[in-house]
Amino acid sequence: MADIQNSSGITGEQGLLDLSYAESTVEATIVESTLESKSKASKQVLISCMIGNALEWYDFVIYGYFAVILGALFFPNANPLVQILASWGVFWSGFLARPLGSIVFGHIGDKTSRKYALTLSIYLMAIPTMLMGCLPTYDQIGITATLLLILLRTFQGFAIGGEFTGSMVFLIEHAPQSKRGFWGSWASFSAVLGVVLGSTLVASLNHNFSPDEMKLWGWRIPFIVSILGSFVGGYMRRQLADPSIYLDVKTRRKAESVPLKDLFSDHKSKMGMIILLDFLTAIGFFIVAIFMATYFRTYLKYSEKIAFSINTFNMCVFAIAILAGGWLSDRFGRKRTLGYPCIGFIILSYPLFMLLQTGSTYTLLGVQAVFAILMGLFFGTIPATLAEIMPTSVRFSGLSIAHNISMAIFGGGTPFLATHLIQYTNNLASPACLLIAASILSLSSLFFITDRYKSSL
Repeated sequence: MADIQNSSGITGEQGLLDLSYAESTVEATIVESTLESKSKASKQVLISCMIGNALEWYDFVIYGYFAVILGALFFPNANPLVQILASWGVFWSGFLARPLGSIVFGHIGDKTSRKYALTLSIYLMAIPTMLMGCLPTYDQIGITATLLLILLRTFQGFAIGGEFTGSMVFLIEHAPQSKRGFWGSWASFSAVLGVVLGSTLVASLNHNFSPDEMKLWGWRIPFIVSILGSFVGGYMRRQLADPSIYLDVKTRRKAESVPLKDLFSDHKSKMGMIILLDFLTAIGFFIVAIFMATYFRTYLKYSEKIAFSINTFNMCVFAIAILAGGWLSDRFGRKRTLGYPCIGFIILSYPLFMLLQTGSTYTLLGVQAVFAILMGLFFGTIPATLAEIMPTSVRFSGLSIAHNISMAIFGGGTPFLATHLIQYTNNLASPACLLIAASILSLSSLFFITDRYKSSL
């Protein structure tokens, strides 16, 4: 009997052990499956935001790369300098519409859905970009062509008003707390990826077609083909889910509340901080990424092939520096990672512009590379810094409106102002003054911002 009882006890213990093992195995499987699901969702968020943002920036900046050709086609009665100024003026018109777009998309993103706002913006961007590639020129329909160009550029600006800041908010609200800087830097990275895509395509076209062919029809290609990528990006965004931190706030919010009203009544000082900090983003980005390619051709008299090849290479340097900036900001703080590039621009901008006038092709490559590294470190840290300034309830609209006010006033006007400054001063290094002034203002804003890289959103 004792043997039977002993045998029964052993069997019972073994059964309990087997059951415990089975339970732990199931728990481990569930945890592993959950982690795998989160990892898959995180990758999907990163990829879809990157593709959409890159395509929108590609759509927006290819105009800048064709400033000389578009100036001749749509403002043919002016001298070459006035043509470029007029073309940059149309470029600026797109930025003046961005604050209006940021109000509309910001309200949708805070009140209704982050995902819906981002999906809508990419579709609205695709249509005017494609139509720009189909426009008849001034020689064909006169001043109507110029007016249509301005109108389509304005629609582009409206659509992009919620794109960059929206993708930045979407990424950071999905990010782990300790990696917000690095995750946010992918929004900046994808913007430069769009610039690289545009620069590469333009460089390739210039290598394969003659200047006459480019002026006749080659310039249309980048505008028309953009429609395909935009719809791919829109499809990917429709598959995403809104961030949980946003959904929690949305659930607690009263149905009659208006985020825009809350923003302007309670957070005006925070918007001021963002505008001030964004001066270098607005001016630095468009001098380094857009204006310098035209500067190499127009003022230093390099061929389009050389100018765009140098620009494309350095946009890759820019992109790498952006990711480095985001990563560094997670380890050393936002303010420190933003401050050093500002100081670098203040000290180096004028000497580097002077160096451009005396050097070889390799000097152009090296000077723009230095600018690209400084701008990349700053630009990669910006998304997390801006997102941490604003509370979740008004984050989309607050960032979009403040960022695009800065971009409208200074970003879009930077190539125009730089060109006018050279003409007025007869000094090819004068655009450095814009970089220095912007760096001083952005650096001063850091004294008013609390570094929240270790705090929760």
